[in-house]
Amino acid sequence: MRDQVHSKTRVRYPMVRKGFLASPDSPQGVRGQDEFVRVSWEQALDLIHAQHQRIRERYGPTSIFAGSYGWRSNGVLHKAATLLQRYMSLAGGYTGHLGDYSTGAAQAIMPYVVGGNEVYQQQTSWPMVLEHSDVVVLWSANPLNTLKIAWNASDEQGMTWFDRLRKSGKRVICIDPMRSETVDFFGEDIDWVAPHMGTDVAMMLGIASTLVENGWQDDAFLARYTSGYEIFARYLTGESDGVAKTAEWAAEICGVSAAKIRELAKLFHENTTMLMSGWGMQRQQFGEQKHWMLVTLAAMLGQIGTQGGGFGLSYHFANGGNPTRRAAVLASMAGLRGGRY
Repeated sequence: MRDQVHSKTRVRYPMVRKGFLASPDSPQGVRGQDEFVRVSWEQALDLIHAQHQRIRERYGPTSIFAGSYGWRSNGVLHKAATLLQRYMSLAGGYTGHLGDYSTGAAQAIMPYVVGGNEVYQQQTSWPMVLEHSDVVVLWSANPLNTLKIAWNASDEQGMTWFDRLRKSGKRVICIDPMRSETVDFFGEDIDWVAPHMGTDVAMMLGIASTLVENGWQDDAFLARYTSGYEIFARYLTGESDGVAKTAEWAAEICGVSAAKIRELAKLFHENTTMLMSGWGMQRQQFGEQKHWMLVTLAAMLGQIGTQGGGFGLSYHFANGGNPTRRAAVLASMAGLRGGRY
């Protein structure tokens, strides 16, 4: 941060393209080639406001997209999106956006799957994971990298919990096409499985199919806590489309051997398994399918709502899983079975 403040590459003053400054309504020159001219803050603000008004009067307020959405300094006042949208509202309106870049697909589908956003909600607490989980699966997650990033300033408490997980002796599996910093962090204490990029759903379907083949799915849980499983089951077995989503079928798509897929299914079934998903795999076309299928797999295991079991979508960011309060946490999967979470 200090290096950025004093960097020679930092733009310290308002700079305007020369061709634009000479004729704001019909700029001359070529972007990328035209030189920049230093102007005062007052002149820069006047130029911006004048162009916003010109465009708004000619094309309407919907023609202006207030697109700044991301990072900020501490406090709401120093959040670029808040300040920009406040100005745009006062000036006559703008086009905004729904969702965000980080979880655009997941947060759109999760309310229809589990009744809440989930990607930014309370996760099963780390003490519960360390005490009760037998197997922890990091699916498309690189927490050793992403826990160092936050909206304001990262406090990296989550790093301590992952270090405790590494020393706990529990079975940890990382499913990621790339060998990440997290894989290197765990070293010999992690099982790294590398499917082809974008084939997570196929791999999950292969695991789910293996559960059904062996009668390992939790029918009681599925009947009581889910809706629509019978439709999914017909798709899984190929009854609805003629294609059985077996481990062999999945292996041809994801590049992970059928034997490994079956091994994972057996491991997940026989142990209290926590599926910790990252967000990277949903940043693609049909990305919502990834987390939807992850929750489906967790439901088939029947461990959602149990101590140390189920799934979580935010252990890799903003210290998800850290105990944040002593009172009951209601806005999560915690109360699904009415037990201690």
